[in-house]
Amino acid sequence: MRVIGVGNILLCDEGIGVHLVNELSRRNSLPGVDFVDGGVAGGALLNLIEDQEKVVLLDTVAAPFPPGTVLKLFPDDLKRNENVRYSLHDLNLTDTLDLMRLRGTLPDIMILGVVPADIETYRIGLSDPLAEKFEEILAKVSAEIEKFVGIKG
Repeated sequence: MRVIGVGNILLCDEGIGVHLVNELSRRNSLPGVDFVDGGVAGGALLNLIEDQEKVVLLDTVAAPFPPGTVLKLFPDDLKRNENVRYSLHDLNLTDTLDLMRLRGTLPDIMILGVVPADIETYRIGLSDPLAEKFEEILAKVSAEIEKFVGIKG
């Protein structure tokens, strides 16, 4: 079981997935889970995903909800409508998922996306709205991972 945080930590909230995976790893609260900083891996995610039975991707999502909202998506949600963009990385992510489908190597994947407040400011660290909600976001993400993996909390 692997949890991969993706995003660009140089663009404020765009790096929320990386910040979350690093904090989950630091707290070591989910036994048996491998935490990976996927950065802006794009197509290279294939190598991080294919050998796993279950994978959780943590990312930002462009969605019409308040900053800090956590959305749960699955690969078919990203494929459903090519005119709708859920993930700020979805072109590479969708291509990667499609390639794994073709190869017959797509594991059970859940995508947890966090709605950002600021993805344009060059700054290492989260915006004030997400920084203030970080513990709440982390708790929601952790609970969803526990349910997905079947860990009793």
